[in-house]
Amino acid sequence: MRHGLAFASQLVPAIIGVSSFMILVRVSKPDLLGQYIIFSSAVVLFEMIKSGGLQSALVMRLSGSKTKQQKHIIGSAYWLGIIISCLLSLLLGSAYFSNLFKTQPGIHLFCGWYACLGIISLPLHIAEAQAVAEQNLSFLLKLRIAQSTTALLIAAYAYFVGGSLQAFASVHLFYTTLLMLLIVITGKTNPLYIRYKMMNEVKKLFNLIKYTLGTLATTNLLKSADTFLIGSLLGTRAVAMYAVPLKLTELFEIPLRSLSTTAFPQLAKANNQGNAKAFKTLYIQYFSWAYLLYIPAIIIAFIFAPILITTIGGEKYLSTVTVFRVFLLYGFLLPADRLSGIGLDALQQPQKNLLKVICMALINIAGDVIAIQISGQLEWVAFASVLNVITGIIVGNYFINSTGIFSTSPIYTSSFLYSKTIIKTQVNKLRLKITC
Repeated sequence: MRHGLAFASQLVPAIIGVSSFMILVRVSKPDLLGQYIIFSSAVVLFEMIKSGGLQSALVMRLSGSKTKQQKHIIGSAYWLGIIISCLLSLLLGSAYFSNLFKTQPGIHLFCGWYACLGIISLPLHIAEAQAVAEQNLSFLLKLRIAQSTTALLIAAYAYFVGGSLQAFASVHLFYTTLLMLLIVITGKTNPLYIRYKMMNEVKKLFNLIKYTLGTLATTNLLKSADTFLIGSLLGTRAVAMYAVPLKLTELFEIPLRSLSTTAFPQLAKANNQGNAKAFKTLYIQYFSWAYLLYIPAIIIAFIFAPILITTIGGEKYLSTVTVFRVFLLYGFLLPADRLSGIGLDALQQPQKNLLKVICMALINIAGDVIAIQISGQLEWVAFASVLNVITGIIVGNYFINSTGIFSTSPIYTSSFLYSKTIIKTQVNKLRLKITC
């Protein structure tokens, strides 16, 4: 039940997001679509800078904590989150009114709108972190569906009205404000807990955030770098072409996100209790199940790639099939990279995870620039993502192995043996059913 809700909390919003994107692709001109994608990428990146690190730190601190202590942790998180939000709003507001990015409509509009959006969305992120830590997956599912409805409303607006980039951003801001008020009024989170903030708790959160923040910001920069560089060097039309296979690839992150929703607090709890054996067992189980799900899905997606691309974007985006197939190799490697990052954060070694992600970002950005300058082909830009995830696997596994938890049996050997046992068990069950 718990894993089903965790999976649904990722799957349903993703379906809404893809459906919204399908509508938007068909009713928007490529230039407008490209500008909106750049705007959205910037929003996601800064949401991670503002709240991503805070959410992870909050889950680490809340998992297994006592009820009385939770008020101090949440209040301290609000205090720290407000400071970060206000600083970012001041910075971006100044960039907007000084017309620093006037020649780039998506970035310019983002600077103005996010100066307000960043503060408004803080309670939503803290409510989400509380739900993950408490494993209140029913509420988490509802919240994530509500958040993903933003994209559906924008797509509906584009379909019935047409609209502009400014109109899309206004719909986003208005709906987020209403959702935030609803969450606060219904008591799912309480900003007034800020009065319980404690400086020693603020310091503990900050010590976790200063690394996790950098990790999440850099991780999202990995996703956004392609979009920003393509937009700057090849134009917004190329951004739209690249976005269709990229949107399909994001579907492969759904199982990983659902795994992290349940795996991260469990791994963090095992580490907090000093139970290395439980940590190893959980890590191997999640690693194995991820690949048991991924391998069949990757094979099917590779075979039916033209149909999938046409379904999402229509015939005019059929030329991006090769880009999508390159992304499938990236998707195949993704579980090994992501789980090493989750493991390092759960072990409260975010500084090592940050170093891993910085290495990945350097490889990705260098690969993007070289691919665009030399070939100008989107396939080679996508291949830069493959190189960065390989880097993440190598560095991440090195750090995980250095902890000594897997000293008796390597990660891949243990996962292979566990997967073999699962497959054998399922085959025997199937044979028994056929015999009966």
